[in-house]
Amino acid sequence: MQGKVGVAGIIPSERTVLVLRRSSADRFLPGAYDLPGGGLEPGESPDDGIRREVLEETGLHTSIVRPLGSRTHLLDPDSGKQDKVLIVYLLSVTKGGFRITLSEEHDEFRWVSDSDLEGIFGSGDLMRSVIHEYFVSDSSG
Repeated sequence: MQGKVGVAGIIPSERTVLVLRRSSADRFLPGAYDLPGGGLEPGESPDDGIRREVLEETGLHTSIVRPLGSRTHLLDPDSGKQDKVLIVYLLSVTKGGFRITLSEEHDEFRWVSDSDLEGIFGSGDLMRSVIHEYFVSDSSG
């Protein structure tokens, strides 16, 4: 089984977080919502990778507030060929404000609250649980 390391960023604004919708032309989960992020380049650190991915996908310049944890999940349960370690970061926008410029990988962005998650993610979706855990931990202080 081949393993990969991926990174995802939670970018909060007030009581919402940024999610992106994958383009219908995207080969991986077209039309699905996701957090900004992606795979690491060879030799790239996760810290550098999350800042690069967010900049490429959204045009936002960010800094890392803190890591929020990691998850391991199977990307293709039918073939069982690839598992992935996902490192999740809490990010803040550092310059240029929240002016979002989407890459070709995505065709829409939304700011979602915890109550919005059920409407855009399936019940077992990894991103739904990651975002929900952020909201729960953020509200408990």
